[in-house]
Amino acid sequence: MTPTFMNLLANAWRVFRRDADLILRIAGPLIFLPALAVQLLCDPLPALPTERGDEAAMEQWINAVSAWGNSNAFFYVLADLIGMIGLATIALLLLSPDRLTVIGSLGAAVRRLWRFVLLNLLIAIPVGLGLWLFVFPGLYFQARLIAALPALAAAPELSAARAIGRSWRLTAKPAWAILGAVVSLFLAQWIIVRPLFPLDTWLRQPEHENPFLIAMVAILLTAATTIYNIAILMVGTVVYRRGVNSGM
Repeated sequence: MTPTFMNLLANAWRVFRRDADLILRIAGPLIFLPALAVQLLCDPLPALPTERGDEAAMEQWINAVSAWGNSNAFFYVLADLIGMIGLATIALLLLSPDRLTVIGSLGAAVRRLWRFVLLNLLIAIPVGLGLWLFVFPGLYFQARLIAALPALAAAPELSAARAIGRSWRLTAKPAWAILGAVVSLFLAQWIIVRPLFPLDTWLRQPEHENPFLIAMVAILLTAATTIYNIAILMVGTVVYRRGVNSGM
């Protein structure tokens, strides 16, 4: 029986609620805090030009990104890397056949880090391009690749490429239900963060700068992103388990 997107979200919530204490203990220091640190201590990545065909604006953006990268990119990459370890640790805790503890899951995530990083890159490229070109394709790719991280966590012998392929097969039949769940989570996040981005920009202007309010907005933005990433992992876990239980 093909699940509905509401079934997937409800099951994902049950997976989270069952191990919420452990998941939050991992997510706090490994996903939320590094992302919050770069929000508060580093300059934000320059926004893409609104006019995609404006070559002058694109050249100016590339120069701005280059200048930004010289002073900020390392810290963003480091925060993303730590966050990847956090997500991998949660996935291993939930899905590893060895029934690992939190410490054991963290150790396994670090030992297999290069594979998780490669998997993250293989997912981020099509999803990022799809979101930039036209939001829907990016969300579709995210839906079809949502079980890749759980697959890699559950099967230590898998390569990153094979985990991608396995996710693509597992998500073939319930693709639209999964897409509905991903779109629902994306819209919920967007509703929260959409008014915060211009507020953050406004607060960082010299005439409006308020460190306390900047910190509050940064906390809300980071919390929304953290919750979204964990929710996507929970849905991916449900999808992977359903596929395995059905013999796929």
